[in-house]
Amino acid sequence: MNNNNDNYNEIREKFFDFLLRKPSTQKQANEYLSRLKVPENYREVLMNEAENLGLIDDFAFARLFVDGHLTWGNAKISYELGARGVPREYIRAALDEADDEAERAAEIAEDLRRSGIDEKKIRSRLISRGFFR
Repeated sequence: MNNNNDNYNEIREKFFDFLLRKPSTQKQANEYLSRLKVPENYREVLMNEAENLGLIDDFAFARLFVDGHLTWGNAKISYELGARGVPREYIRAALDEADDEAERAAEIAEDLRRSGIDEKKIRSRLISRGFFR
């Protein structure tokens, strides 16, 4: 019994260290526990504890991600958050809170114009960043 408890505490410490180093979604946290080959009964307890402590919060993750990627368009942000397992309703809500996409694109385009980049390249760069989709 003591060996199981030691094993659980070691897994818990690794998991919480992972969450404290890098904000993660539920999907990413579950994938981390899978890579560690954590038994299902431990995984569920750890995930619940982390959520209760606020270490895993997909909506907060989405909001922080959007705030940190305002030079990307909504299409690219949506794709990246979806790939990380964030529910669509959280993605939409986080994007609704962000600055207007058209305004962000206009600011980026203006900065690029001031740098002497021609309009065709500006449009191409904006499209590659997920604007205009």
